[in-house]
Amino acid sequence: MNDADGSKSDEERRDEGRPREINVLRFAKERVTQIAELLDAIDNRTLVSGEVTKGPRTALQRLPRHMRRRAMSYNIKRFPRSQRRFAASTVAASKHRKKPPSRLWRRRPRNLLLNYVRRQRKHIWLETHIWHAKRFHMANKWGYRMPLRSFQRAFRPTYRDAMRHCIVRDTSFLRCFQICCDKESELIDALRPLCAPSTSATFAFKPASDGRFEIPVLLYEPGKYPHGFIGPVRFAWTVESGDERALLIWCHPSHSTTVLKQLLETLKLTKEENVDSEESAEVKAPRSVDEWRLRSYRIRTDVYKGPSFKLFDLNDQLIRFRLHGPQSFPILRRVLRTVAKTDCREAWMQNFVRNNWFWNVRLRNVLSGELPDGTVLSLLVEDPRLSRPRRKMRPNEKFAKLNPPLPVDEIMHPRSEFWNLERRQNVLSVKMSESDLQKQRGSSFVPIRTSPAKIPVILIVRNSATGTSNTFTGVDLIAPGGFGMEFWVALQYGTAHAAALRDQKSAEFEANRLNFPADIPDCIAGSDELKDECDELIEKYLSRPHNRRVRYWSSLSVKYPFSFEWDLLAADWFERQSDEDLLSKGRGAFVLRDRHQLVAIEKWIAGKGPQPDEIIRSNRMALVPVRIDALARGRPLRFALICAPLDDDFRAVAALPPDEKSLKIEEPKRCDSDKRRTRSIASNEACERVEEKERAKDMEDDYIELNCAEKEIPISLNELFPDKEILKSRKRIAARRLKRQRSKAAKRRRKAEEASGDGSTQNEDNASTSKLTEIDPSDQIPYRESCSRLIIGRVVRGDYSFCSAKGRALGYCSLAALKVLRKGNVLFRNTTSKYYHPARLSILRTQPDL
Repeated sequence: MNDADGSKSDEERRDEGRPREINVLRFAKERVTQIAELLDAIDNRTLVSGEVTKGPRTALQRLPRHMRRRAMSYNIKRFPRSQRRFAASTVAASKHRKKPPSRLWRRRPRNLLLNYVRRQRKHIWLETHIWHAKRFHMANKWGYRMPLRSFQRAFRPTYRDAMRHCIVRDTSFLRCFQICCDKESELIDALRPLCAPSTSATFAFKPASDGRFEIPVLLYEPGKYPHGFIGPVRFAWTVESGDERALLIWCHPSHSTTVLKQLLETLKLTKEENVDSEESAEVKAPRSVDEWRLRSYRIRTDVYKGPSFKLFDLNDQLIRFRLHGPQSFPILRRVLRTVAKTDCREAWMQNFVRNNWFWNVRLRNVLSGELPDGTVLSLLVEDPRLSRPRRKMRPNEKFAKLNPPLPVDEIMHPRSEFWNLERRQNVLSVKMSESDLQKQRGSSFVPIRTSPAKIPVILIVRNSATGTSNTFTGVDLIAPGGFGMEFWVALQYGTAHAAALRDQKSAEFEANRLNFPADIPDCIAGSDELKDECDELIEKYLSRPHNRRVRYWSSLSVKYPFSFEWDLLAADWFERQSDEDLLSKGRGAFVLRDRHQLVAIEKWIAGKGPQPDEIIRSNRMALVPVRIDALARGRPLRFALICAPLDDDFRAVAALPPDEKSLKIEEPKRCDSDKRRTRSIASNEACERVEEKERAKDMEDDYIELNCAEKEIPISLNELFPDKEILKSRKRIAARRLKRQRSKAAKRRRKAEEASGDGSTQNEDNASTSKLTEIDPSDQIPYRESCSRLIIGRVVRGDYSFCSAKGRALGYCSLAALKVLRKGNVLFRNTTSKYYHPARLSILRTQPDL
């Protein structure tokens, strides 16, 4: 009754504000204008039926409703003839989306070509892009649209082909610089500051001076060695007309701008203005892809001149395919049909006769692994469309026994006609179109054996020189631009299986080689690659719900799960200067690549030599490339921790029974924070109270009550059968309470993130990593002591190795941290696991390469 009284009092209170009576005369006087307008609109017979206003109207609104059409807004002929003149201005001023062109118009050859050119403005397409886009996942990398991985094939069949057959990958994104000079010695002296003789060969490498070898070189910024690493490049010499020499430098697109900048500063070159670029606006649209490519060659060939040297930027003017596997040479013999001696009518073609004979006769039964690494061969071949088989057929595998090594003096000198820009353009200009080729085939009863285009190509042997066959042995095919799809389809019909970027990384991992730039931490290209990868992983991590995120710091003691932080790790082991002092002086972590020092460290780790104290003292901030092999279980992955075992670990391994192969080492949960201690204490008290209640309940269950009256419990029928409205109100109240709790938790989380962002370090990588709410940046714990075992390094590339049939990884360790190891025994732990696995550490001496 109280509720009813209260509700009545509320109604009475609301009724008090309402008027009891109204003066109609005064009410009508105040609204007389509005009533007049309403009567005028209703009684107006001049308006169109159904309209109640006569304000400014469009031509469409002047018509009766039954005559209105939607097409009148853009088609004047839909109006009645009497209204068209009045509606013409309105229809012309209206802005409507134009009707999209028909598919027939879009599929016209000219429009297809213009669309093909337009879509390459932001990211350049390789010549084999359309073929790859139908079969591979594509990604934007280094300014190119590149194939990332296959739709259907994983790495296992690719590895099988690389070891037994052949795989091919399009590496035409590599950038080539051609430096012409009169005296070779002057160019070598000018480029000497960019090289470090203790790490790799230099441009003065004598076996490469005659042009028969392509050699990898590691470039550094002048005067900054061992810091200032630029990246790996490959170079080869060639003899131009007369005494003019040319140096060809191949580099990766991720650091090509840095290499070009260093070359321009070292050689003192300036860019020439291209006259053709001003006239390009007046030229008509190209009629074919080849015509567009020829025009781009003339416009986009940047030339840099100096007092003694001249540099040509051959970017996107050459195609380069990389073949891996023992069947690389047999497949190329089927694909490449050399030009016969009788067909070499021009003078420059006569120079290839001996080279073609050497390929057809002396190298008939030779595999790529039997030739020295970097051997350069030049050939003159026919259009690959003429020799392309109609069906895929594997080449004959008759090379069971190895041939005797071929003397280096017998290798033919490569021809320099390939590097003539005008000659390459002439070859592309006389190339037969696909329609002309099909017409000629249709009118001929015999297969076509020759064509006007005689294509010069270059073969470069890629041999790891390790004594065993691996995934890195093969050959590179370099051809003029414009013939990419022809050679690629011919290789596919020759049964060479296509590979992508992820397959290339896995193949290099199987060959114990680091991938550039993803696995190189001390260069600008590698740092940018790691930063992009870190941002991508953090974005993916934060997109998951909170209850589906891995608690890296609280549960697994992983401080940097998505980055390496090499500077912090090296500074923790330096023991003298802080990280801020080192970074302010530009002396961050660097990779030790001195070959003699790596050999000394390798002997020391293997127990075959003394500890190199002088090397450790002079390279305290150095990172050493290492390889770890799992001794039992475990598959190390990227970002895994490489740790030093404790003395207790060695004792536990020694006390293992004979039937157990490995020790199970687990990382304990963190309990160093005061908040976590209070939470654990509160949770322990709550658990104790619950246990006491359960014990009391068990005792009550064991106790039998004899009094039946006390055993009866009154039951409410309202609780058994509640009203639906009451249930809905309860659910509504519970949902609101939950929403308030979530909003408060989100505010607390946002404040914690802002506080952690303000207290983070100034390093960009640390700031990006501190976005993770699970990582507590307030814990002042050194990087190397962030878990129960000392961290000495990280894994940059790891997985299950098919070559060794066990887990294997490549990574870097701090040079100063190697002193705590015993005979190379280490532990590794993945960032998503709490278990350590034993492994054996060895020094990796293979240098990065393209």
